[in-house]
Amino acid sequence: MNIRLMALVAALAAGLSAGACARTNLSSVYTDIAGKACKKSVDDKTSGAYTLTCPGVGDYRLRILDDDGRNSIDVVSPEARIVALDYWDVVTQGFSTLGKKAEWRVARIGGKTVPVALIVRLTVMDQSDPERPKRRPVLVVAQIGKNTACVVNVVDASSGAANAAARAAADGQAQACLKSVAR
Repeated sequence: MNIRLMALVAALAAGLSAGACARTNLSSVYTDIAGKACKKSVDDKTSGAYTLTCPGVGDYRLRILDDDGRNSIDVVSPEARIVALDYWDVVTQGFSTLGKKAEWRVARIGGKTVPVALIVRLTVMDQSDPERPKRRPVLVVAQIGKNTACVVNVVDASSGAANAAARAAADGQAQACLKSVAR
């Protein structure tokens, strides 16, 4: 193999390994998922179910769903594809309340901000002891692809290390989607 070909192979290998490590150079962007930043539409006047459409990052948006005291989020891609995260099936079937901010883990690719993960605080009603239900905060971590998104981790938010643990889960290698109630 001549020297030019070896240099080309080495440069290509370095570029590929840099791309594989791109998830280590992520940063956070925060967006509101409550209040005036979002547009509300009532889905069912009888039950009071509603949807908030909120701005996101990189032409992504979030749809915040509230139905019967339970919350979930849909990710809306730049192409207007709606991907349900199904918190009420994947995280908890009990009552839940979303926090007021979403943390987007983003990369800069080709001069554009591209979201690769979403972290949202959710307070769930733990009814493992029906006589003494208690609220429990969790951080829900979803990985985001071009037209895909799914919940990959649920982190107990009661510890001081919860945010770092959620970011580590968001920034790590691709994980399998959670399929049923995790906690």
